[in-house]
Amino acid sequence: MKICLISPYPDITAYGLRTISACLKQGGHETRMIFLPDPYGDDPKEGVDRYTSPILDELVALCQDADVIGISLMTNFFDSAAQLTGRLKQELDAKVVWGGIHPTVCPMECLEHADMVCIGEGEGVMVQLADRIAHESRLDDIEGLWIRTDETIIKNPVRPLETDLDVYPLPDYSLEGHYILSLGHIRPMTMPLIRSFLKKGTVSNHLGMIGYQTMTGRGCPHRCSYCVNDTLKGLYRGQRYLRWRSNAHVIKELSWAKENFPFVQFIWISDDSFFSRPLKDLREFAQAYQKEIGLPFSCLASPLTLTEEKMALLVNAGLCYVQMGIETGSKRIQKLFNRGFMSNDRMKEAIAILHRYREQMFPPSYDFIMDVPYETDKDRIATLKFISQIPKPYRLQPFSLVLYPGTGLYRRAKDDGYIQDERRQIYAKSYSMREPSYLSLLVSLTKFGQFPAFFLSLLISKPVVRVLGSPIMRPFFRRLFLSLRRLYRAGKGVEAGS
Repeated sequence: MKICLISPYPDITAYGLRTISACLKQGGHETRMIFLPDPYGDDPKEGVDRYTSPILDELVALCQDADVIGISLMTNFFDSAAQLTGRLKQELDAKVVWGGIHPTVCPMECLEHADMVCIGEGEGVMVQLADRIAHESRLDDIEGLWIRTDETIIKNPVRPLETDLDVYPLPDYSLEGHYILSLGHIRPMTMPLIRSFLKKGTVSNHLGMIGYQTMTGRGCPHRCSYCVNDTLKGLYRGQRYLRWRSNAHVIKELSWAKENFPFVQFIWISDDSFFSRPLKDLREFAQAYQKEIGLPFSCLASPLTLTEEKMALLVNAGLCYVQMGIETGSKRIQKLFNRGFMSNDRMKEAIAILHRYREQMFPPSYDFIMDVPYETDKDRIATLKFISQIPKPYRLQPFSLVLYPGTGLYRRAKDDGYIQDERRQIYAKSYSMREPSYLSLLVSLTKFGQFPAFFLSLLISKPVVRVLGSPIMRPFFRRLFLSLRRLYRAGKGVEAGS
């Protein structure tokens, strides 16, 4: 079968889609990968088409001979996928399958546009679908696939998780049959284009180096209420959700990347919590990585899994940058996030471990979640107080809370009446769209870890907050934030047209 796989993500890594492509090829099918970086992906605009008619014409031409068209999406790419699907179905007879996080948690909504929806992990589903179509066999009993017919919706049970991740081939980075939207046209993928887009990755841009992004496992050990991992664990209840590739499998991929992408300067490990790997595995990884790869690498960490022993091993192997989720300094909001076990004391211990390696690494980044509907000024001040105690150097990454469908916090906010307009509040909202307020501005001022702690402590004192956080000052901060927002959008417009 001929399968077209489409990614609307700004980041061309698309690890899951590339693995699906590799599995399909391994099964004897032909794939074509089309990367359509949505210019509004991280900064959505409601009611604005993502792609022009000439781009859609080029897409239709590329998919002309496809038997199946697959589109991967998260919630903020729903409009992108809907626009692409509408045009493809208008012109072609191929079946369109949606997969990814949003179709998994909102399959009925997605079936208003797609012919089929993949629920959960998609490698086995897509291979079986291609095999069945090739042999003109029935499709209505494929596990993990929901199908819309003229009469009904066929809802098959989820496919069991694959526990041995080494059965999957390396992600498909071949240039043959790969295309990318660049400079207003869908062009064949080239090595210079891969280099250019890898350079634009968020961590690559932050570190000023070109990174190759990978994942060494799937799943997360935590059940934070703002994250969809909690729902996915429920979907696979009774199964081992947190799984790891073997070190040999990971090193094989990284060796391939190092040989084929000589411009890569560091490895970007994007597991939800790389430090959750057992100590024995990390010891073996560090030894093999240092010997066979030897490039700097970055990873994500959680305060509960970061330890002195693991840190020492990884820094010695080349760890150069860590991003860790703090999220809030308020005990009340920690409980709301289902992170009550990550106390301020425990988070400070993890920060202290990172700080001890400040001479050998880039400053760490700490994530914080803002604009929580249940949050009070007291909670926000508790977070700012926590920030004032973080030892320098560091970098903050403040994210505005998006109540993604499928999360526990979404369900609670929905029940409590905080969600009135899902299209505006969720689908058209970005984590960068922070609410304008005095306390939000203070978080922004501390972003680069240079703001004096004593001055921050003064600015969050009760007398100062009473004045600058008062209703009479809100219009000023709103105008300031809107001005900064316009500058940001203008920059995105220039980038999209470059």
